[in-house]
Amino acid sequence: MSDESITRGVRLAAERPEVMMDEASERIRSVYEDIQRTLRVPIINLIFRTLANDPEYFVPAWERTAPVARTRAFEAAADGLRAAAVLDAAPDHPELDRDDIGPLATIRAFNDTIHYVLPKLLLIVTAWDEGGWNGQSGDERPIPSGIADGTGKAPMVKMEDASDRVRQLFEREKRAHGHPLVSSYYRVLANWPDFLEPAWTRVEPLVGSEPYRERMGRLVTLATAAVAELPLPASIPDQARTEEISHLLAAFRREFIPSMMLDVGLIKAMLDGKDAARSSPFSPAL
Repeated sequence: MSDESITRGVRLAAERPEVMMDEASERIRSVYEDIQRTLRVPIINLIFRTLANDPEYFVPAWERTAPVARTRAFEAAADGLRAAAVLDAAPDHPELDRDDIGPLATIRAFNDTIHYVLPKLLLIVTAWDEGGWNGQSGDERPIPSGIADGTGKAPMVKMEDASDRVRQLFEREKRAHGHPLVSSYYRVLANWPDFLEPAWTRVEPLVGSEPYRERMGRLVTLATAAVAELPLPASIPDQARTEEISHLLAAFRREFIPSMMLDVGLIKAMLDGKDAARSSPFSPAL
């Protein structure tokens, strides 16, 4: 996929409305609930909130994906991507384990939730961009269904409600990543600016660096290889796939999700150390 397509997808993701759970139609809400049960998290990520604007593509795409995402093979593939997303520059020991910067139990639960789900999202969007699941083998045993104990969520801070301090952090995040979208992840962490500011100050110099971009590319390559080996092959219906959807898939596959995997891995290491950032306590495949 060309850089131009990724750029167009980034712009579309920033411009399109997000279909939130409480605003969704009954059909979309049912899909959202199944996504939460299948991916085992209490949130609906931006890729889904964006593609829900195109239900004739989104609904059948998810229906073909859900059986794969419920397998131990899928979970193990996500575990492998998570382990590969820890940069060499990640701290070996916790740097933000201080009570004066926010409610650490709440922050950890949310951070661990995003850390858990992001590799799954990369596998899903890779399969959708490639047109389906192509593997013929793998462990098809199901993982437990339902939201994993210990996961957490919090509301996103809206730009219009943000303090000047948080607005400045949002602008720094957009500049560093080179796109007009403030990640949902940072919009939640903005509830705790005393945590977000030191965390982002540590992440910011690494974003866009040569090791950072190289690792993003490696994650894309690893995800592509993993999708080719996952079980329960099924094509994704493309009758409703528009040019805009193709651009969005490219942007999430090659830009948004890999970069956020690196950022979240860095912050996980700041909270719990580099070794902890290589795995998730929620994975039943480990």
